Amino acid sequence: MRPATNELAEELQLPPENLLTPETLRRVAWQPPEICDEPHVAEALRARGAREWQVELLAELLAGLLAPEA
Repeated sequence: MRPATNELAEELQLPPENLLTPETLRRVAWQPPEICDEPHVAEALRARGAREWQVELLAELLAGLLAPEA
């Protein structure tokens, strides 16, 4: 997950820790929502203190990384 968020941060010219705190990323990765789709990941990010602009940028990306392979 970290490589994908680092890549997005680089594209946006932001430090990775400003895109999402390492603690928030770890918590979502280690304790993902039961359903790993965009709305549930967005809610998990919000619950862990992510700002709305962070949720908008990351929910879809993280949901794709967290979803089990079919």
